Amino acid sequence: MEEQYCPSRELCIDESMMGFEGGLLFRQFIKNKKHKFGVKFYIMTEPNGLILKHRIYDGTKIEFDGSSSATESTVLDLMKNYLSKGHSLYMDNFYNSKKLSERLLEFATYSTGTLRSSRKLNPREVVDAKLIKVEIIGPYSYNVGITKWRDTKEVIVIS
Repeated sequence: MEEQYCPSRELCIDESMMGFEGGLLFRQFIKNKKHKFGVKFYIMTEPNGLILKHRIYDGTKIEFDGSSSATESTVLDLMKNYLSKGHSLYMDNFYNSKKLSERLLEFATYSTGTLRSSRKLNPREVVDAKLIKVEIIGPYSYNVGITKWRDTKEVIVIS
């Protein structure tokens, strides 16, 4: 498909669950999904919903150029043919990390999304900050900005 189609600048990576009740070694359980048991897919889509690439989660780790984490390797594997083309990648906090954002920038690929406060290498001054309602804190370093704000709850985003 990569040879025949030029995707839009914005891409999204997320996981999806296909319901399956039979016996599989790699059947997953995710309590917040509509189909709680099934086969887990990592998918890369365009804003219009077109799936550009997918990978079935089977419990094995993909090695991608010395990547340290399984989620980082998954993202880089899905983006393999789309790196260094100026794409903007949107992901949720399952995938995002400061290290991954810096790594994607090396390939001229931008990333945006929410960030888990428990991720390694997060700036402590952001994670540990106690904010009052509608307060914002956000340092910027190495072309990666991490911002924390509080409305009804605290949210950390990275871009």
